[in-house]
Amino acid sequence: MRRLMSLIMGATMAIAGCVMAQAQTTDEIVKKGTLSVAIDITNPPYGGLDNSMEPAGIDVDIAKLMAERLGVKLNIVQVTGPNRIPTLLNNRADVVIASFAPTAERALQVAFSEPYTNAQQVIVARKDRTVSKAEDTSGMKVAVVRGNAQDVAFTAVAPSDAEIMRFDDDAGTIQALYSGQADALVIGNVAAEAAIRQGPPDQFEVKLSIRDNPMAVGMRRDQWNLLQWINTFIFNMKFTGELRAIHEAHGVPYPY
Repeated sequence: MRRLMSLIMGATMAIAGCVMAQAQTTDEIVKKGTLSVAIDITNPPYGGLDNSMEPAGIDVDIAKLMAERLGVKLNIVQVTGPNRIPTLLNNRADVVIASFAPTAERALQVAFSEPYTNAQQVIVARKDRTVSKAEDTSGMKVAVVRGNAQDVAFTAVAPSDAEIMRFDDDAGTIQALYSGQADALVIGNVAAEAAIRQGPPDQFEVKLSIRDNPMAVGMRRDQWNLLQWINTFIFNMKFTGELRAIHEAHGVPYPY
């Protein structure tokens, strides 16, 4: 009996240790001196690289300001859309700031802050194609990022004979459109404008918007202390005008 109780207590302590390791608070982040933020740097203007090949964008600026307010160093953990949640749940990052749209399905795995920006998921195609509603993509190959907001948005409205091509990041979907591998892509409206501007001249255009896409900071569901701090941080960025300034610095309309 004593041996059995010892095993039970050992297992209980091991479980508690795992829970404590994941239940990260602002105090614990300050104590370790580093904030690890998962950011997708393949998705400008939210995350990308500047002329010096350093991370830059709205998500990067917010992460830098968050680390500054906590008084710690920033460690950027590079992610793509599909591995944002695994990176967070495997404790490789404290939070995710990576064009992360809150959905009911994702909220079963992670917690979300209040939104810090909003975009729209749009369909982009060649100018000579007629796409005025989702049904017009019938028979077309449409590129999306696997498991991302555009995947969810388009899958919900796609005609049964539309072929959904799933890639790991926006760069893959854009290249598929440029090369003719895909007939259209679904992407955020700001990224869509950049893709049209940087692609072959006068060939592509935004056809229609299919869904709003608010973006929020993601964290593990048991990080209630951190969630409260981040919501206060976002409120203050809006109140002081810092969030507006970050948007304007990257040429993105301020949504609030």
